[in-house]
Amino acid sequence: MNKKLKLVIIIGLVILLFGVAYFAYDQLKAQVNNEGLVDKNISQLAPDFTLKNLTGEDVSLSDYAGKPVVLNFWASWCPPCKEEMPNFNELSNQYGKTGDVIFLMVNITDGGRETIETATAYLSDNKYDMNVIFDIEGKASTLYNVSSIPSTFFIDSQGYINNSTIGSLTMNQLEMEVKKLTTLN
Repeated sequence: MNKKLKLVIIIGLVILLFGVAYFAYDQLKAQVNNEGLVDKNISQLAPDFTLKNLTGEDVSLSDYAGKPVVLNFWASWCPPCKEEMPNFNELSNQYGKTGDVIFLMVNITDGGRETIETATAYLSDNKYDMNVIFDIEGKASTLYNVSSIPSTFFIDSQGYINNSTIGSLTMNQLEMEVKKLTTLN
């Protein structure tokens, strides 16, 4: 065989290999999203989960059916999480009194960098009294495809994810999203 023909065959095989890899990736991606994981680009029913709170009691997202929920994933070592935490605490207290919006603060408790002890010490030191639950096994963060913290999901009273954000939210941004949830009721 001449060199040109070998080169054409090799290039053709490489293109075929990339095509097969792309198809396999696309199929795997579709399969993962059909298994109940959150696709951050679409409005979908929020997956339910059950985690332990500060007193060791089970808390499920479904406990708040019929109420809008702000679901925030955070850790005490995360600077952007710390930046937005006072805003979440203030609005959690404001809306918690009326019960109009539920704030669930999901601590990414990996047992190494973040433990229940470090998280509770951070909350106590800053006098935060939000509804905190601990994702010790990564169940909720996996269901919601959390790859970066802070991540926040805004769930309407029908149980659908209305919006989601990655990164720190200002008070204005957070208030705007919470107001959207209250007007959707």
